[in-house]
Amino acid sequence: MISFFKKSLRNKLLVSFLFVGLLPFAILLVYTIFLSQTKIVNQTIKEQFYRANDVKGLIKHHITNLKKEIEFIASLDLMDDIITDDIDKRISILLSKKATDFSLDLSLFVVNNDGLVIASSHNELLLTSFEKYKKLSQNTFIEGEYLYISSQILSSFDRTKKLGYLVLKYNLQNLTRYLSHQENIHSYIINSKTGIIVGDTQALKVDLKKEKESVITDKYVIVYERFDGVLKNSYLVYGVDKSEALKFLYEFVRFMLLISLFITVFVVVIALRYSKSIVSPIENLTKATQKITQEQDYRASLPIESEDEIATLTASFNEMVQTTANALKNLEEENKLRLKRFIQLIEVFNKIIQTQSEDECIAVSIKLIQQITKRDDLVFSKVHTDNSIDLYVTDFEQNKKIYFGSITLALESFSDENEKRFYNSIATMIALQLDRIRLIRRTMAASQAKSAFISNMSHELRTPLNAIIGFSQFLIAYEDLTQDQQETVGNIESSAHYLLGMINDILDIAKIEAGKMEAHIENVDLKSVVKSSYEMLKPLADEKNLEFSLDMQEYTLQTVHTDPKMFQQIITNLLSNAIKFTQEGFVRIKLYNTKEKVCVHVQDSGIGIDKEDLEQLFSDFTQVENVMQKTHKGTGLGLSLSKKMAQILGGDVTLRSEGKGKGSQAEFCFHPEP
Repeated sequence: MISFFKKSLRNKLLVSFLFVGLLPFAILLVYTIFLSQTKIVNQTIKEQFYRANDVKGLIKHHITNLKKEIEFIASLDLMDDIITDDIDKRISILLSKKATDFSLDLSLFVVNNDGLVIASSHNELLLTSFEKYKKLSQNTFIEGEYLYISSQILSSFDRTKKLGYLVLKYNLQNLTRYLSHQENIHSYIINSKTGIIVGDTQALKVDLKKEKESVITDKYVIVYERFDGVLKNSYLVYGVDKSEALKFLYEFVRFMLLISLFITVFVVVIALRYSKSIVSPIENLTKATQKITQEQDYRASLPIESEDEIATLTASFNEMVQTTANALKNLEEENKLRLKRFIQLIEVFNKIIQTQSEDECIAVSIKLIQQITKRDDLVFSKVHTDNSIDLYVTDFEQNKKIYFGSITLALESFSDENEKRFYNSIATMIALQLDRIRLIRRTMAASQAKSAFISNMSHELRTPLNAIIGFSQFLIAYEDLTQDQQETVGNIESSAHYLLGMINDILDIAKIEAGKMEAHIENVDLKSVVKSSYEMLKPLADEKNLEFSLDMQEYTLQTVHTDPKMFQQIITNLLSNAIKFTQEGFVRIKLYNTKEKVCVHVQDSGIGIDKEDLEQLFSDFTQVENVMQKTHKGTGLGLSLSKKMAQILGGDVTLRSEGKGKGSQAEFCFHPEP
């Protein structure tokens, strides 16, 4: 039997091909069927525990931040208003704004020492008795579906005097944002005492007895962990569909069974084909060489089982493959190092770019370099030292680079030039971020100074203008003036009114830029508001013999929630612009609504606007040059102010025109609040 194989290269090839070709598939198939399922399930459990720990950490951090926010608000001197008569004004406004900033289902309210709600972000809670007043000393507790977080309010002028409590009523359903929303993963939080569930309504049947456990059922792989702190009676449950977790395994087994059939046929055909003569092994070796070259898989080697020339050729072939494999391995390791450095560079950039101040930027940078170099002796120094990373920033006033400081990392100790370039790149990132922080600070300071200047100057100008208007009206009404004198005083009054209107526009712009203008929402009958604006401006249109029409047939709403003053100011600005820049023809206004929005459309046959100039009209203090400017001067704030107010109301103002002399169309649309 042994001589049969030794003397017959054909038989050796046939048996060897079958054995080598099918054995790996057989081993892999057995391993897959008997061992992979358990490993996949265990890996799934491990991943779900990791995910559960991350979610618990996020929820704990979230609740901690809420506590800090409540403690901060309760410490404000504004809370002294509890003992004054206007408690429902300033504190309620603050609580309403804070509740809006949270963007969560929650409410904020102040409870005095008698358990009475005296200020709230929701008006319906005012002057109601808080039944759980005695529990507020616990700081945090859960009742039903709500988490209550409270903080003692102390008088700012007498810290021993207790004024009451600031309470946050937080709907636990808000925590669904931290849970998984994937199709085949069920996650929820359940209170073991009350049975209240937050998250996936498809609660999995699991017995919550331990602090942390995994459960495998016919359909699901389930893990659960118990919360600590205020949520100590609640569990975080994660369940993965078992069929989905093992889907890839089942498909792989089917693929292996199918491919093994094709491999068997392929091996037999190849063995028979290339074992017909004594030369066939050489041909097979040649083809194997070509295959390795084409696919660049240098891990293969051929067994030496004979003592003839084929053995010598095979040994040389194996030595060549091994040498190539070693060279590729060294190259792969070097590439991995370069890739690791590249990834670290990206991570450093992502963390440095998030810093907000120069000190934070330096501190974060040193920490990151320490993590990379495994050194804890790195420091930042304003004094230049040898063998350190120097940082240079831009002096924006003189437009040149100046020395900022150094990080004590000796670059000369690195023999690899690529490593030196790596740390120099980090230094460049740090310097760029420092430039960015300095530029932002410089820009914000300039912007704040501009807004403060505009606001202060506008306020200073209003007082003398009001006096001019008052004296002008007094002269016209009570003094015996000639016709020319009355016209002169009338011009003074109208000019003062014009300047006062311009200053009011500037103040409104300054308020919007400072974020101090807010919408006062109420139920509004838009038909009456639009009609009022139409009737107010109709005399101006009649003076120019314009066709001035109002269409409200497609408007079907009784009332909407919006700010009537802002709405009317926007409509008035659009109509006055249309009348001002229309010499003849028409100005038409149309009020209509759809399922999603309410719109006011203003169309005129006026001078029109070039398409390239349309966007400029929405910039502050901008007017487009045209023949009408000689008779209609303005600040260029009308459309800009209208657009900003429209955005505050949750809408926008758009302007369209086919060009000069072809009229224009302005439209204000917004989504009314429910």
